[in-house]
Amino acid sequence: MNKKTDLRVLRTKQFIRKAFYELIQEKGYEGITIQDIADRAMINRNTFYLHYQNKPDLLETCMDELLSELKDAVVLCPISMSPFSISLLETVMQTVLEHISHNNTFYYAMLIEENRIYQFRVKMENIIKDKLNEGKDLVQEHSHLAISKELRLEYLVSAFMGIVIWWIKNDQPLPADEASSQFSRLVTYGHLKVAGIPVEE
Repeated sequence: MNKKTDLRVLRTKQFIRKAFYELIQEKGYEGITIQDIADRAMINRNTFYLHYQNKPDLLETCMDELLSELKDAVVLCPISMSPFSISLLETVMQTVLEHISHNNTFYYAMLIEENRIYQFRVKMENIIKDKLNEGKDLVQEHSHLAISKELRLEYLVSAFMGIVIWWIKNDQPLPADEASSQFSRLVTYGHLKVAGIPVEE
């Protein structure tokens, strides 16, 4: 009996979240009402309130659960000696894109266009930044190309998120492994070199 009840609860929550993600894409978070969610999920309002206090509670729960899954996946990526390791960047990118591909509706709702949820992006960036920041900074301070670690990390995370958003927005135009490989080549050789533009110092 308990097992049947648990399955019913799980299924109801899935219906609510699916409806919520779809409605965010269609109307934006602010434009959605609890009644909209209930109608789309084919439940009544009382059933919604059995599971969530209100709309912000639903949003927070959805974000926390999915970002927790993402963090668990990213944490499993091998630790590198340097936060700027090309193999680490490629592995983390592929891990993130593969996770997104299994939860595309949610990520689209959270990150794309005018309907995006700003705090979701900030939390996602912090997961990526924490992973890339695990290693030691091996750059020689006396190098004429030396740039502060903080600036480099910010640049990488911004570029990383730019690729992620482009990938989602354009309906995953490249396989996750190919997009990750191309991203790592951009970081390795720089955008000028990969475009065939000579670089003069």
